[in-house]
Amino acid sequence: MKILNLKKIGYSLAVLMLFIFIISAIPPVKADAGTATPISFGKIDYDDLTLQVFDNNNSIVYYSTDGNIWTEVEGAYDSLTAAYSMDISWISDADEATLYFKGNSVNTVKSITLPAKNKDFKVLYDKIENEFTFDGIDDIDTIEWRKQTDYNWIKVDLDEDSTSYHNFQNTMEILNSTGAKIIFRTPQIIGTGSNNVGARPSKEISFTLTKRAAAPSVTINPLNMTLNTTTLMEYYDPATKLWIECDRSMPISDLASDALYENGSKAVTVMIRKAATTYASYSKTAYVNISGQLDPPTIGDNSADFTYYYMNSKLVMQFHKVTATSPYEYTVVKPGYSFDETTAGWRLVTNNNLMYISTATAPQGCRIYIRKKGNSTTLPSAATFFTVQYPSMQ
Repeated sequence: MKILNLKKIGYSLAVLMLFIFIISAIPPVKADAGTATPISFGKIDYDDLTLQVFDNNNSIVYYSTDGNIWTEVEGAYDSLTAAYSMDISWISDADEATLYFKGNSVNTVKSITLPAKNKDFKVLYDKIENEFTFDGIDDIDTIEWRKQTDYNWIKVDLDEDSTSYHNFQNTMEILNSTGAKIIFRTPQIIGTGSNNVGARPSKEISFTLTKRAAAPSVTINPLNMTLNTTTLMEYYDPATKLWIECDRSMPISDLASDALYENGSKAVTVMIRKAATTYASYSKTAYVNISGQLDPPTIGDNSADFTYYYMNSKLVMQFHKVTATSPYEYTVVKPGYSFDETTAGWRLVTNNNLMYISTATAPQGCRIYIRKKGNSTTLPSAATFFTVQYPSMQ
């Protein structure tokens, strides 16, 4: 029967554990001088401001800004790629800068030249065309922008048919309505090594989109059936989908012909804004809602709207539905003259009293047109007429 010497076994285990601890405490050897090669470079990220430096089996990597004074490279080390992620934020982007590297095993000096940022980048804004132009970007076909208080850069493909370009235009239109400060730059091009160092983001351009001016005040002139437009305004033509320069005091027949009685009395909304100038972009839009024109009043002995007759060589007229808040109006067109609703001299009627009109005012054969008066938001009704025929003159 064998008896185990527990004291000896315990001692042997203790020695074994001590050996394992000593071995594990020795740091792994990162490089083998026999297989070391000169330092090389990988990814250059100008947004993260890091340079990937491969040690290539050198246990220490040194860098220098002048090739004379050397400093050990420090930074996050990735054992899988055997590379440092070296911080380059301390290097000025105003001019290109050359860094020199060597290893402790292979001291062949390798250099990499980091580019300066693009200082020629310019942003121009055409207020009339509502378009941005980007200059000083050479062959770059992408820009980036962000709001002043937002640090997320948004890429824009400068191809005008691209989705990102259309999204950019739409967003600028929205920001222009309220005003905003935005920042532009050209994006970085990530480098892949000393033979392809990529490009830094350009200098940043701050730009202020001025808040659009208030929409113009546009109302109906009910007397001459016009809108009080000016040549500084423009209206939207839904047929061509274009904004067209306004004339002074444009007729309803030009801007909203479908609202007229003769064209079906449809409700129409006219869009009008102040046109852009070289100093200011176009204003917010005024939406002028024009209801369909009302039917003309009826005339005759049994009419609830208007009746007339002759007495003692005078014309007697009466508007039956007229009130101070719902006035009517009439105009006299003498023989030999044509009727133009927009230039006629309309006379206001605000009560239903009998009206006695002399032959001097309403001569034989003249035509009298009547209609319900409009206001700044409503068209007058369509007009109708009768011809004056005094019995004693027939």
